[in-house]
Amino acid sequence: MNTAQVSIEIVLAGILALCAFVLPFFPGSALHADLLQNEALIGILGLAYLLGVIFDKLADTILNPMEHILRLKQAGKFLENHPGFKGKDPFPQNNLEFNLRKSKDGRLDWMNSLKSRIRTSRELAVLGLPATMGVVIHQGAIMKWMYLPVALNLLFFIITAWLESNTFDEDSKGQSGKTKQLKTHDISPDEAVRRKQIQLAEKQTRNATLPYYLLVANSIITIGVIAWFDPDKTLINMIGSGGTIISMLALWACLRVTRTYIKFVAREMSGYLKERGK
Repeated sequence: MNTAQVSIEIVLAGILALCAFVLPFFPGSALHADLLQNEALIGILGLAYLLGVIFDKLADTILNPMEHILRLKQAGKFLENHPGFKGKDPFPQNNLEFNLRKSKDGRLDWMNSLKSRIRTSRELAVLGLPATMGVVIHQGAIMKWMYLPVALNLLFFIITAWLESNTFDEDSKGQSGKTKQLKTHDISPDEAVRRKQIQLAEKQTRNATLPYYLLVANSIITIGVIAWFDPDKTLINMIGSGGTIISMLALWACLRVTRTYIKFVAREMSGYLKERGK
């Protein structure tokens, strides 16, 4: 993935973050088209990039549990199709991606294309509704309570970062006070045990994604309440409904493309095992 492409995605995340957490504090202020033609634009894009670095990672973290369960299911599917597998990990994603990066037949380009789509849709799925809420607050009638939902959305991101910091990272051998997350190399070849492991992982996923569900609920409820208090502004209704629909479609697209990406990477498993003589 080239640097320019990544930079655009980070700036997109930053612009959404600005709409979500900065724009609401300037209600009713006019955003002139002249802004796009002067030096202020450089400052805004610079700030968007800085915020984008943070919120791109937060978007990755907040949806990571949903993506992780897809990896675990892929590992389980491999063991189901290869009951005699004696290796340590039925889906060593990092190793498989490393092999794909060495390919010269177009697979690397396809992998990078999928990763780019995942990043873009993920940012929109996570930051789309808070950004929509920020724009609606900016356009709506001024009410002091409207800043509380903005603070709550920021709090949900902080909680997500805290939960992630209290989970074992990929290479951790165990740390006191941290939650053990099931990894693909932990998946049992025994079908009954594997089924229970996946069920436990799904329960952990629901708990881990609670901040995201609260983020979505808080944003939608706030947009609805503002539209209720200001029913004559059709622009608010259009922005609110449009932003909600696009954000939910972005979540669907993110998970679908992630599933496609995982299946694509998993196809490298046969070549990887052959390389290692297994």
